[in-house]
Amino acid sequence: YAGTFHSLGAKILRKHAPLAQLPFDFVIYDSHDQKELIKAILKQSNFSDKKFSPGSILHYISQAKQELLPPVQYAQIAKGYFQELVAQIYSKYQRKLFENYALDFDDLLMKTIELLQSQPQIQKFYSELFKYILIDEYQDTNFAQYLFTNLLANKHKNITIVGDASQSIYSWRGANIQNINQFKKDFQNTKTYLLERNYRSS
Repeated sequence: YAGTFHSLGAKILRKHAPLAQLPFDFVIYDSHDQKELIKAILKQSNFSDKKFSPGSILHYISQAKQELLPPVQYAQIAKGYFQELVAQIYSKYQRKLFENYALDFDDLLMKTIELLQSQPQIQKFYSELFKYILIDEYQDTNFAQYLFTNLLANKHKNITIVGDASQSIYSWRGANIQNINQFKKDFQNTKTYLLERNYRSS
């Protein structure tokens, strides 16, 4: 199987939807759908989408989901007026997604991880299924992707990652450089192969 973290999450959720408390035909919201939903929630809450950018609110919600923080937990750590507003919107946003039988992009991982952690037999099935795992650009993975990887690889521990800590450029998008730095601690007897020749240019 080849795919992104999110496509694999979607595949697992489709197969085990009832155990994830989802319908089989759940829909996946794209960025336009998400922004329209945030605008509707702002309007219902008597806030202006001109004063509070739906994109900025979604950025904070996305960061929370990448750290696997549901609305209640995010509200506990929210600091300042804007984050407290985001916490309110986040809670309403998740409720609306649930009512619309919808997930957003970050939910595809968050919900899959919740499923694997709450259903040991499902986690066991997939960790046995994936005997060998290869992940590219590992320096750009976030916490959710890191935990998803560990849940899938904890049976066989046959995992290869490709990455370069010096090329981590997506911290603004939730990438955690510690994922690659601590890989040798997470998986014992790791062998490192340095690709030191430049094949991209003369």
